Amino acid sequence: MKSMECTVTDGKKQIVVQPAAMTVFLQNKMVEAYDAKGSVYYLVFFKNEYLTTWKAESLRRRSFLEKACKYGVVYQSPHPFIREVLSSQTSYHKRSLSQLRGKFQGQHTTQETALMLTFFDAFVSKKELFKEIQSFYYQHRRSGQLFLGYRIIRLLQDFTPKHSWVKQMANDMEFSSFKDLYQRSAPELWEKDPIYMEKAHFYARKNSENTTRLLQFLKEEKRWAEAFSLMVDLISRYNAEAYYKELLQWLKLYYDKEEQLAVLEDLYDRAPSIKRLQEDLLEMYLTENKLENALILIKRHHLALEGKNEAALENMLATMDLHTGSIPLDELSTYIVPLYETQPQKAEKILQKCVHQLLSDRTIQDIMNWLAPVREKYQSSPTVKQMDKMKKLREDPDKQRELGEMLYEFNQLDQAIECFSWEMELNTTDPEPVRWLSKIYLDLGKEAESKAYQDLYRKMQKANA
Repeated sequence: MKSMECTVTDGKKQIVVQPAAMTVFLQNKMVEAYDAKGSVYYLVFFKNEYLTTWKAESLRRRSFLEKACKYGVVYQSPHPFIREVLSSQTSYHKRSLSQLRGKFQGQHTTQETALMLTFFDAFVSKKELFKEIQSFYYQHRRSGQLFLGYRIIRLLQDFTPKHSWVKQMANDMEFSSFKDLYQRSAPELWEKDPIYMEKAHFYARKNSENTTRLLQFLKEEKRWAEAFSLMVDLISRYNAEAYYKELLQWLKLYYDKEEQLAVLEDLYDRAPSIKRLQEDLLEMYLTENKLENALILIKRHHLALEGKNEAALENMLATMDLHTGSIPLDELSTYIVPLYETQPQKAEKILQKCVHQLLSDRTIQDIMNWLAPVREKYQSSPTVKQMDKMKKLREDPDKQRELGEMLYEFNQLDQAIECFSWEMELNTTDPEPVRWLSKIYLDLGKEAESKAYQDLYRKMQKANA
């Protein structure tokens, strides 16, 4: 997939940035991007909503961003999930924290606003953010909204768990009934405090019931990047293959073939041992004519080819050109070796084709070296035996006609001409090399040369009669 660019607007200045990675963690998405000078920017999102862009002069440690990278899912650009979040057609306005406060208050609850403020502790003083969030608690306290105030306390327990004020308030007896709700993870909290329940279920996602409920919640909110990332996390971190089938179904609904392949390649990098994923990737590589990727996968996992996959590989190998540089030629023989374990006839056909092409511009000794991995395990290979025989014939000047016949079988007509010409000079009365030369020149479309040798062949036959 091609990399993308997007535009950040800072006042009257427009900055073109290129996304490098995106981290998805709970309700946050953070896109790391670079401008032409190498400066780092972070585009910050709350759920599906863009908030602001922050230029990273330096990053504070033990921040939300650091936690997100540790517990969330990080995607490298280009990745379809990043394109799901960003658009090259949109200009992303850089807002200050004070501008964000006004935006938050008009569109979000105080709890959501407090949560969004925690996203910025890598860039802004934690003390400043704490005071702002603390003010929401006092606002609810003055209004007698104890539960709303307690939701802010719960959020601060994550943000500044060691703060003495937070510890004191969390243990205040007037919140004991609310505290019991959270300790029991009561179902009604999905209505009363979905932010907390999403977090609690995420951290307990190894439990299938929690995962099912969390996925349902994310789908209800149409937060597809988060839903897909949860599945990716479960598959890669816990080897939960059960979610692979569901992820695949969703990918086929939302993305084209190229994007599906990009997602599966990323997933394979995280969880290469999943058999179904290996097989699906192989099928896609063969469908998309990605021979090198297919051969690497076959070698790495000793994959067997069946049905349409077998036919697709055969077709690709029948039309491949080893001289284009798109195939890792020096390693190709090592990719063929595993095929001998599952499909020796198929492997032999591939090997034969490779040798056919290699003979046009490589010496027999070069090809012998190239065949070493195959010879090491499968000395009985007919192609290996042919090449061993050709090497011996090459070293024997009295066997050039036999070598020429073998080269002809490999369609190496120019080299065969050299052999038969040598044989013709060595045995001036033997018409057989002349007959071969006439045949080969005809195959090459050189009718005049072919006719000249054909005439000479007839004269020699009459002279020997």
